[in-house]
Amino acid sequence: MFYLDTNIILSYTHKTEELHWQAKNLIENLEGKFYASPFSILELYCVVSRNIGKYKLPLPHFWRLGENKKVKTVVENAIRSLNLTVCSDDTANKEIEWLSAKVFSIYFDAIRLASKVKLRTGDILHVAYACQLKKEGKIEYIVSLDDDFQKKEELIENETGIKLLPGNLQ
Repeated sequence: MFYLDTNIILSYTHKTEELHWQAKNLIENLEGKFYASPFSILELYCVVSRNIGKYKLPLPHFWRLGENKKVKTVVENAIRSLNLTVCSDDTANKEIEWLSAKVFSIYFDAIRLASKVKLRTGDILHVAYACQLKKEGKIEYIVSLDDDFQKKEELIENETGIKLLPGNLQ
């Protein structure tokens, strides 16, 4: 049971990615269910839309599709090719008292983890989603080829109990 970072999803599904073969070998050696988050889907749309020329699919007339349809098709293909299960967001129900504002529990968890793990915003959100899935008994690992994750492997495991694959590459 594995939470997949966006770089793994794109690298696995597209040979044009620098880390394609590493991601492909890693994924093909894992047995279990793969998870992603709503944030992962947003990130996929953002990355693919900025680099749509890099992501082509062997579909008839793909090049004729409008840009929005191309992006959607590439993202859907990535999700389907890995048979990803996407977890759901909850309602905004956690209160940051000093702000008198309610936030999604994922943001609340990410805020709590931020000062401990010290990752970029997107990466800490991935860790928070992975924590939610771990609490639900759905995952044990985060799979990422991101250098920032690799550098924080020990902190992530100590704070969350989630192991990182493929492990420290340093």
